[in-house]
Amino acid sequence: MDYIKTVLNKAVCIDDIVTIHYFEYAKDFIFSGEAHDFWEIVYTDKEELLITADDEELILPAGHFYIHKPMEFHTLRCNGKKAANSVVISFSSKTDELYNISGKILKCPDKCKKYLALIISEAKNTFSGSLGTVDARMLERSENALFGSEQLIQMHLEELFIKLIREYDVKIHENEVVVREEISSRRLNEVCRFIEENIGNRLTFTDICDRFSMSGSSMKKLFKKEAGGGVMRFYNNCKIDRAKQLIREGDHNFTEIAEMLSYNSVQYFSRQFKEITGMTPSQYEVSVKNM
Repeated sequence: MDYIKTVLNKAVCIDDIVTIHYFEYAKDFIFSGEAHDFWEIVYTDKEELLITADDEELILPAGHFYIHKPMEFHTLRCNGKKAANSVVISFSSKTDELYNISGKILKCPDKCKKYLALIISEAKNTFSGSLGTVDARMLERSENALFGSEQLIQMHLEELFIKLIREYDVKIHENEVVVREEISSRRLNEVCRFIEENIGNRLTFTDICDRFSMSGSSMKKLFKKEAGGGVMRFYNNCKIDRAKQLIREGDHNFTEIAEMLSYNSVQYFSRQFKEITGMTPSQYEVSVKNM
């Protein structure tokens, strides 16, 4: 029996990665701008950013992204009031469909945020140096990179754009069968939102389970399956993310930040900060000032 091979069509192809960044900006951060012959996606997390695309200045709200076309001059700055975080990935691609989702501010669907997180996580294990270095012009390969890590980054980025094009390109979207999110994913988002909204309170694992009428085993299973970790780990990471933002904004000292986040003492706050970030609050403050 003769078999006929099917040559698979590749709808989105990422040829090269230029930079991968996860930035934690001070509230007065300003990037003066540049233009280059490759694509760049900017996703902002937690707080808004102000960006320009050629002659137009735009507000990029938290949870949204903007794709800069090749040779489009662009700048980026914080609003002077709130410290912000962003993912910035630049890359080469000849995929014409990217123009369908570029040049406009779009909300990043929840199902797409996981790909950004996977790319950043994989990049930390693939390349040496900090992903927060503003003037980095190339990625340095790490000697300890895991097998296939670069290919996974490429695959995650390609899948991200396939999902975004399906979501926002009108011609494709008209023929797409829209599948509702699974109940577990919606519930995870609800739990995460509750934790983030109550980050200044002292929550226990039991408090979170009771709030959603879930057993401890169900809550653990939900986070292990959907988030790859524990609910209290997520809670503690959210606290430290908020602490880092407050440090970058520079309006409160460490004792005040510890109190705002319901830590028993500034010493315990400092210890947990170092456990999660690898730096003390003071060291982090200095690193931000040197950015």
